[in-house]
Amino acid sequence: MKAQEGKPIIAHGGASFARSLVARGLVDQFDLLVYPVALGKGLPVFSDLAMPKPLKLISSKAFPAGSVAHIYRPA
Repeated sequence: MKAQEGKPIIAHGGASFARSLVARGLVDQFDLLVYPVALGKGLPVFSDLAMPKPLKLISSKAFPAGSVAHIYRPA
């Protein structure tokens, strides 16, 4: 999608859109927010991977209300 220098492309969308980008290897950074709530169900983002995708933790930040932001890149 991005072949030239410039600002990052941020893809907003639902879980199926995110799954399609991940499965095609089009994501170079994952910004994951963890909220302190256990829902018991939801839509998986990584379910279309043919094999495990190792990720490297770039940074992590905890917030006062208990949320944690993690930034990962493919290893």
